[in-house]
Amino acid sequence: MSGTFDGAAPPVLVIDVGTTSSSAVVVAGDTTVLVPEPVTGAATWPSAVFWDGQQMLVGTLAERRKRSDPEAFDSGFKRGLAADASVLLGPRRFRPVEQIVAVVSTLRAEAERLHGAPIHRAVLTVPASYERLSGPEAPVSGGSAGQHSDVRRTRMVAAAEAAGFQTVELLPEPVAAAFAPLAGAPFQPGDLVLVYDLGGGTFDTALVRIGERWHEVLGHAALDDCGGHDIDALIAARISADGQQWLAPLTSAASSSTPATLRLGMAVTEFAQHVKHQLSDAAVVEDFLMPNTPSYRMSQEELSTLAAPLLGRTAACCTELLARVGVPVHDVTAALVVGGGSRMPAVADLLQRGLGLPLRRVVDPELATVRGAARWVPVSGPRRVAARTSPEPSVPLSWSIPGGGARLLRWLVTPGQAYMEGVPLARVRLPGGAVWDLTASSPGTLDRLLVPPGTDVSAGNWLALSRP
Repeated sequence: MSGTFDGAAPPVLVIDVGTTSSSAVVVAGDTTVLVPEPVTGAATWPSAVFWDGQQMLVGTLAERRKRSDPEAFDSGFKRGLAADASVLLGPRRFRPVEQIVAVVSTLRAEAERLHGAPIHRAVLTVPASYERLSGPEAPVSGGSAGQHSDVRRTRMVAAAEAAGFQTVELLPEPVAAAFAPLAGAPFQPGDLVLVYDLGGGTFDTALVRIGERWHEVLGHAALDDCGGHDIDALIAARISADGQQWLAPLTSAASSSTPATLRLGMAVTEFAQHVKHQLSDAAVVEDFLMPNTPSYRMSQEELSTLAAPLLGRTAACCTELLARVGVPVHDVTAALVVGGGSRMPAVADLLQRGLGLPLRRVVDPELATVRGAARWVPVSGPRRVAARTSPEPSVPLSWSIPGGGARLLRWLVTPGQAYMEGVPLARVRLPGGAVWDLTASSPGTLDRLLVPPGTDVSAGNWLALSRP
């Protein structure tokens, strides 16, 4: 990605808040710039927080403090977004949505530092399993219309607004992934792609039809307890069982102290992650948990056997999805493998043998969602629709809203204000999360507002009165 910005268009911050890691890209015109973690320079930030008694530390700063006070540290909080039950971090309680606000605020601050100017608009990627807002269909999402809001979508928007963004859009993660740079030839319009997304905390799959400008989600499924973190837990349990003899003294010493027990658990889990990552490239790994412990050995074959039940669930999830949407496997163009967990060789074996699908990979699986969403931003607009008027002296304004309905976010003009043709008068969010502007079809002066912000509106509804 380029390291300079094009100031011709208002900047947009694309954010992927993941269960175990987060990432962000600034989009300004045709230029996209990744927001690196300032402490490490890495492309991804740990989705971790630490309350130091005065402020919330995020990312590597939180990771580095977790051993000093393990009870003030938390990660994986995105999994609790639906219930949003508070957890104790040191002496204070925080809800998952508040922890997400901290992550988004930190990403925004670093992005604005790099960009050198405020950024008021955000695109947040969300799992397709976060059902759409109530109302009819949106072009970006596809599928059947939902009748109720998924509280997780509402809370993600609220978190970004609390972080200071004025306009917040939601983009389904499989749609974003389908826009990501591919290794090899790009997909063609009409291709059916099964997105296989094994992230740190969850597994998501979706069947996506590739389009010229919009990709359509034909169906989706998810496993909220099946991700790379769960594979880490399996490896950690295996290490604890195999090394019981040499771990026993450490466990005994830690048992009298809750922080010490947490520190030991963190050390074993981090070692398990280290082993897993090495096995992405090496057939066999032999490493040391601590300098004075015996070496621990694991092979790719052993890891595959250990992860087989969990990966089998992901394959069954894909099969059930295709059956539910009525698409035979032979009609699917390819499986698009994304997410950090997909680096395991066992995943490729599973998809090729179990489902019989050709595999397509993105340049960087962990950044597929955020890079794809960044590519979507410049090709997704302008999303505007002109008002329909009548010949009466006081003109009612209505719009042919894409998909038939939306939620009115805000009015951009006030009663008594004059406007020119093409000027945006209001902003709405479609059920799929995309934001559109309702524009003036001719010059006029806004007379009176008929519908307040926050209202669900349909195509043809009179939303305001105007004078020519």
